[in-house]
Amino acid sequence: MKDKMKKTIFQYSIRGFLLISLLTLSLVGVAQQKEVTIYHTNDTHSRIDPVDVNSSDRNAGLGGFVRRATCLDSLRTVTPDLLLFDCGDFCQGTPYYNLYKGEVEVKLMNLMKYDAVAIGNHEFDFGLENMEKLFKLAEFPIVCANYDFKGTILESLVKPYVILERNGLKIGVFGLSPRLEGLVQAAHYGDVVYNDPIKVADEIAHELKVEQKCDLVICLSHLGLRPSALYRESDQVLVRETSNIDVVLGGHSHTFMDEPEIVLNTEGQGVPITQMGKNGVFLGKLKLTLDEVKK
Repeated sequence: MKDKMKKTIFQYSIRGFLLISLLTLSLVGVAQQKEVTIYHTNDTHSRIDPVDVNSSDRNAGLGGFVRRATCLDSLRTVTPDLLLFDCGDFCQGTPYYNLYKGEVEVKLMNLMKYDAVAIGNHEFDFGLENMEKLFKLAEFPIVCANYDFKGTILESLVKPYVILERNGLKIGVFGLSPRLEGLVQAAHYGDVVYNDPIKVADEIAHELKVEQKCDLVICLSHLGLRPSALYRESDQVLVRETSNIDVVLGGHSHTFMDEPEIVLNTEGQGVPITQMGKNGVFLGKLKLTLDEVKK
């Protein structure tokens, strides 16, 4: 089990970050680096138990929340300050969701100590009242920048972004979610308004990097990796048409990536995009090395 989960571990170094701190100012002429270790999941689809060992699925016997929790307990003994994110659709796909409507999933994610979670389209499957119950139960922030929840029961429960601190770094994390029309029954999202995620992302990333002075900006996306015949909104388009985003952790398209895809943003800088398939079979790891730039 551990070998299967660890197969997806990879590293990517990001250089040239401007980290202004007392440490930097006091170490003139000395090169400094800081590391951030991120673990990420997406599209678990209520896979509490492993995939049925007797099924024809190529991942039979793998996946599940319990395996993930055990793995994370072990990883935290080595890296206690790791970051843990989910990119949506943690709900829907097994009888657990039909019976308990997401309560089991959220309680297990609480135990795993997620740092932030994005909203997938399947979180809407039992409507806004059920989402309200789940989001109140969650001990982690729910982030979505491009849905307008004003006037709905979720207005105070969803944040466009959060700012976390690790290893002396200020890390901005925001969420993007897919177009609701055609994916979710209208009665289940009610007065929630979908806004263009690309436009919103550019504004939020600028706010985080320039105004909030974040050292690192991470997008938790449920847009899917590539544009489709119906929707151009995707992680690839997101990066190409924005700046100030440093990492995109994705979901929705169930794409397994054994290494990040590097896409150039509007400033010609390479931004890694990655996601980990579905059903919790893999736990992704991204290790970032940031160089301090002295002023």
